Amino acid sequence: MSWTSMHVTASMKRHYLKFVRRFYRQLRHPRMRKSRFFSLISQRLRNRRLWKPCRATVSHGLAIGMFFSMMLPMPLQSLFAAFFAIRASVNVPFAMLAVFISNPLTFLPLAAMQEQLGGWMRAVLYVPVPTFLDVTAKFPYTDIDCNSANFVLGMLMSGVIASMLAYPVVHVISLIMPQHLPAKRHEFLPSRYDRC
Repeated sequence: MSWTSMHVTASMKRHYLKFVRRFYRQLRHPRMRKSRFFSLISQRLRNRRLWKPCRATVSHGLAIGMFFSMMLPMPLQSLFAAFFAIRASVNVPFAMLAVFISNPLTFLPLAAMQEQLGGWMRAVLYVPVPTFLDVTAKFPYTDIDCNSANFVLGMLMSGVIASMLAYPVVHVISLIMPQHLPAKRHEFLPSRYDRC
């Protein structure tokens, strides 16, 4: 591994730790603990296991985030990803960050790809869809025709494919750089993190 790549990965690790410590301190703040709205969420999020990255938790969290990144662009995509990451006790930051793959710049190319994938699945694999979904309209602000059944089918299938791709990617990175993404949680964060 070259000096530049080692420097970049060390810098990423440092930024991740800084983000986690800052966010974790905010969750433990008395105002957050007294807030009726955030009390249940913050109590779950204060579990340190959700923030310490290792091969298994990052791959599961990334898979959840990648699935929701392929869904319709909702303003609460990252919150849905965080909710399911908390329920599954996997890495929350990776689940939330993966959602930002779909953004205003990537929405149209992703939507066109999903519509093509759904059309291919219906034509080649003969996947049945409900008749009420089989409606053709135009993408917002464009002249591109889109079949809603193809789009929904392609959206769901692309979410499944993207979430499945998260596992080999994370495991290969963990094998290449075990010091930055270890197999066990306690190998990543220094002991002083437990006191933050």
